[in-house]
Amino acid sequence: MQSTDEILDVFKTCQALKVGHFALASGKHSGHYFQVAMLTQHPRLLSRLIESAVHPFRTSPGVDTVLSAAIGGVPVGQQVALALGCRAIFAERHPDDRLVLRRSFSIRPAERILLVEDVITTGGTLDELNRLVEDAGAAIAGVFAVVNRSGRADWNGRPIEAILSMKLPVYDESECPMCRTGGFPVRPGTKKVAA
Repeated sequence: MQSTDEILDVFKTCQALKVGHFALASGKHSGHYFQVAMLTQHPRLLSRLIESAVHPFRTSPGVDTVLSAAIGGVPVGQQVALALGCRAIFAERHPDDRLVLRRSFSIRPAERILLVEDVITTGGTLDELNRLVEDAGAAIAGVFAVVNRSGRADWNGRPIEAILSMKLPVYDESECPMCRTGGFPVRPGTKKVAA
């Protein structure tokens, strides 16, 4: 496993770590934004990073299916499933902004599902994916992310395994130091910003 500094160097080289003033999907503001798509455009590099981090999911009882959210989680989910030798499916945004399974994807009862994210900040997308798993009567095998910036080691009592874990400051808009100096945030992501 590479050190945090080595992994950060990879992110910086790929331009997957942006510095500036950003509005996150949670509605919070941050001076840092992880654009994992800049890393996923290099599949071999991503594959090496994933291989070094997925070991906990190779032990019994294992993982039957990887579930990620479109669009950012799809290439990550595919790579994780390839590393684990299991099926990969993804959920997509419905026009009402809920995550739903489409394309004839389904989750079978009692299946062991690994939730996969590109970036975890608040865990909101994980909550939505979990709803799909619970509705199907399946079980959560664990949580994996490329970046865990939440500052938490677990989600709903399950450990979060991540390639990179680091807590970066986030601010409510009313308390954002960058806004106070007259700056306007950029919204680089695709998920709707929370109101």
